Amino acid sequence: MIRNARKRFIKDTSGAAALEFALIAIPLLMFTFGIIEIGRLLFMQHQLTFATDAAARQLYIDPTTPAATLSSAIADDLFLGDPLRLTVTVGAVAAQTGTNSFQTIRMTVDYDFQSVAPDLVIDAVPLSFERTVIVAN
Repeated sequence: MIRNARKRFIKDTSGAAALEFALIAIPLLMFTFGIIEIGRLLFMQHQLTFATDAAARQLYIDPTTPAATLSSAIADDLFLGDPLRLTVTVGAVAAQTGTNSFQTIRMTVDYDFQSVAPDLVIDAVPLSFERTVIVAN
């Protein structure tokens, strides 16, 4: 009787599809969420590049624009981004060459990208952008 039950158990294939799905589901879901998170990362990188360029244009028009104004302008341009993870640094270096004097203003934008599903795909990716604006005095 035990031998017959063992033979029937070995030959039974009624749950094979469920078992195969259980083995494949977790890697498939991780791969899918990974693609989504990489897409979000690239989208955020594109948004920050555009916002940084817009802030650099504002800095070119008015070199006395404070960093807080630039930071709020960049934060306003972010869609689905957390403004608390945004850091804007503005530094000026004055230079003179001959009779022409100009000012170099360097703006650095740092953003700490956090994954929606931490520890599943990527934990944190630092995004950093730097723009240099040269204005005449």
